[in-house]
Amino acid sequence: MKLHKIAAIAAVLAAGSAQADVSLLDSSMYPTLVGTNGGTIAGVTFGTNAGKTFVQKTKSGISGLGVSGGRTGDEIDIDETVGMGWAGGLVITSFSVGVLYNGPEFGDWAEIAKVTARNGNTVVGVGLLQVDATNNTVASFTGTGFGTVINLSPATDDKGGGWTVLNPFGNAKVTSLHFTALESTLCGTQSRCTNQSDYTLSSVTAVPEPGTYAMFAAGLGALGFVARRRQRRD
Repeated sequence: MKLHKIAAIAAVLAAGSAQADVSLLDSSMYPTLVGTNGGTIAGVTFGTNAGKTFVQKTKSGISGLGVSGGRTGDEIDIDETVGMGWAGGLVITSFSVGVLYNGPEFGDWAEIAKVTARNGNTVVGVGLLQVDATNNTVASFTGTGFGTVINLSPATDDKGGGWTVLNPFGNAKVTSLHFTALESTLCGTQSRCTNQSDYTLSSVTAVPEPGTYAMFAAGLGALGFVARRRQRRD
């Protein structure tokens, strides 16, 4: 391989390591999953509770996947799960959810989205996403030590309650994610927060683990060294 070709490939890899986000879930995949209990799309396997199917819900322009049945019938309720897995460790760069509110919208109170990240059978992160009690455009992501939350649409009755969490698990290698809802800790005048959390899952993005790029670039560097030695001998 000529030196200039090696240099060009190395440059592409360097750029890709910073920009090569891949979509593990986006709206183009919803039609394939809706009405099914799961399936595999572009190497990502999806699934939900036995006997239930995926549904799509849109509120004020914020679309996402939910689960049939339960209290709402079109969101991820308490005791319902959306799981997704793939081969090889990826760094999760973001995930987005919809219709996550802080109450009392639609009779819900301080909804909590829970996401668990695993590498194989090992849990590498558990994060909780919850809207601020008094601010409809602020939410916190706790439990992992990472994650920046961006509001996509205010958490009010007439809006979509949309949120994106950036860098939720740092540089941890992740091979599967599981989303569910937790019982709230605030219920207004109600005695218990039974089944008062639900939301939809809109998207997930990731990049290959940074070390993968580094190893590939190192291999190209070795090829360049060999090529230079050959040129000297010639």
